[in-house]
Amino acid sequence: MIELRSELLEELTWVEIESAIEEGVKTALVPAGSVEQHGPHLGILKDAAWAEAIGVELAKELGDALVAPVVRPGCSDHHMGFGGTISYRPETLMRVLEDYCRSLDSHGFEHIVLFSLHGGNFPAMNAILPSIADEVDAQIITLLDKELLIDPLMESLARMEITPEARGHGGAAVTASVWHLRPDLVLEEEFTPGFTGDVSTSKLMTNGLDAVTELGHMGDPTYATRELGEEVTTRLVGAFSDRVRSERGDSSE
Repeated sequence: MIELRSELLEELTWVEIESAIEEGVKTALVPAGSVEQHGPHLGILKDAAWAEAIGVELAKELGDALVAPVVRPGCSDHHMGFGGTISYRPETLMRVLEDYCRSLDSHGFEHIVLFSLHGGNFPAMNAILPSIADEVDAQIITLLDKELLIDPLMESLARMEITPEARGHGGAAVTASVWHLRPDLVLEEEFTPGFTGDVSTSKLMTNGLDAVTELGHMGDPTYATRELGEEVTTRLVGAFSDRVRSERGDSSE
């Protein structure tokens, strides 16, 4: 493993960055999040802060990666019914990602990993991939399928014997992981159950989340614990690192 003063690209000097690339730090992680509500118990930076924190843990696990500045805001039009939400148009996010990848490619990164901990970014991010791939020499690796994000959360809830209904937007699993990684964004005294019924994704996207939940979250964060947060984080980082190593063709030795 290559020792770095920080896993965050923005905290290093240009000299340190060039030296790191020369020494074998050839992977750049590009986390995307959002600026939107997740109930009364989580700061609206939650998705962006969580993505950055997971990016740092992923970089540590890989041992040869740097985390680019987190992309925020994201595509959050369906959250605009709640105060403070800032939303990119899909084409804005797509252009931002193009510029990110062009810049990182020009500096010599050979692998660029795109991931988002806000599902609303997935359509725009997936749509721009062919264009990015045509413009850069670096290998573009994506962690943009919902199963890769949701499965570790569900597995963690099952292992801790927590009802699956506790999961959701601002629910137990995500709250716990943020509590583990960024406790400054969590108000434990505000933990309260959110909407736990069935609702279609198309209805949420069309009518907005405020048509479903007055508090702005789904699931039940009262089940969140620091232990669950560590479990979720470990499983999520493990799933991401396995995918990255597989896509890069890393040797199993």
